[in-house]
Amino acid sequence: MTIQRVNYYSFLKISFVVFISLFSNFSMGEHNSGRDKALVIKIDPVTHCAISVEPANHKQDCKLESPNPCKNDPECICSKKEKYIVWTASTEDKFDINFPNGTPFKRCNYKSESAGEIRCKIKNDGDFYYEVNVEGCASNPYDPRIVVH
Repeated sequence: MTIQRVNYYSFLKISFVVFISLFSNFSMGEHNSGRDKALVIKIDPVTHCAISVEPANHKQDCKLESPNPCKNDPECICSKKEKYIVWTASTEDKFDINFPNGTPFKRCNYKSESAGEIRCKIKNDGDFYYEVNVEGCASNPYDPRIVVH
């Protein structure tokens, strides 16, 4: 009888630990900040044109790499395969992203919808220039860069 109680309590402890670990992973979901690179597209409220694309946390990860693939390009961000990049506009304007010479993503909806963001998972290595087109902007698209390795 004592052995059965010990096994029962061990089972409950293990079940509790498993439940907690599953719940914590579920609560983090796919928006795990360790996997996302959040970028803010600064949009001029008058012209509705993108004026910059900046990391939301104001950190430039490329500076940690040697040699720095972005050098002194403030519009360049670095990331790795299997991470996500999330673009969000500073205004409520709709925007889209275009990669004219290849893309680091396999499947991605390059248009911001009602959520006001674009979120894509990186699948390819390389150096990619892209365009940010904001609805209502009459001038040329804004062209920052992503380096993946």
